[in-house]
Amino acid sequence: MLNHKYCPVCKSSLSNKRVENITRRVCPKCGWVYYANPLPSGVAFVYHEGHILLIKRGVAPRKGSWALPSGFVEPNESPEETALRELREETGIRGVLKGLIDVYTEPTKLYGHVILIAYDVEYIGGKPRASTDAIDAEFFPVNKLPKIPFAGHRAIIRDGIARHAAMDARITVLKSKITKAKITHTRLFYKGSMGIDSKVMQAVNLLSSEKVQVLNYDNGERLETYTIEEKAGSGRIVLYGPASRKGEVGQRLCILAYASMSYNEAKNNKPLIVTLDSKNRIKHR
Repeated sequence: MLNHKYCPVCKSSLSNKRVENITRRVCPKCGWVYYANPLPSGVAFVYHEGHILLIKRGVAPRKGSWALPSGFVEPNESPEETALRELREETGIRGVLKGLIDVYTEPTKLYGHVILIAYDVEYIGGKPRASTDAIDAEFFPVNKLPKIPFAGHRAIIRDGIARHAAMDARITVLKSKITKAKITHTRLFYKGSMGIDSKVMQAVNLLSSEKVQVLNYDNGERLETYTIEEKAGSGRIVLYGPASRKGEVGQRLCILAYASMSYNEAKNNKPLIVTLDSKNRIKHR
């Protein structure tokens, strides 16, 4: 780290002095204090189809080493803007921010401690093309990454991969819901299923033979079974087989269906929900 000799305010020679229990460079004439604060840097973590974008550094520190696209935050620039700018300038890749991964520190001989503000960036387009401070840019498989000497960058990659693994994990969310469906018929001697007016099924995107969860508002019973289509517009809601023991004609049901999807898909999922009237016609969507 550079050891400043002169005051930038009055140009007097600086001397060492204890300030706030730390030895700092201080101007004895005007009292200016040099605070060697860590420099902030924006870092872009681009994960695309099991690959991570890296650049080979063309400047110190660690010239010729592989690292994540990054750079110091410029005046009047946010760390988010820095990350996207450095990504574009060093690799030619276009991206959009998906969120903050975390904040890290990296000790360096040239700049002292650097604060790394790492962002998860979604790949939008472009081919890796090294420019400015990079001499190479390439997507590497996560299991075949080159040696990365920066501990902070290795930590970002570790946390970024974990973030994507969590986001890619499939979760079960509500897909379809029919409320206040009135039982019109029960039939014990049947293999077992849930008969629903096909017009209602279509409204909530339910398929024939699809698994559903059935909740009885009146007696608290619940069961899982599969759907069969009843005549469109008939208003028929039928409990077949053993399911017929869970409800009586006239009782009201809530019928639910679920779907397995990724975290990102789930964030945009909008369940289809209908409320039926006393004749099992669609009252509200």
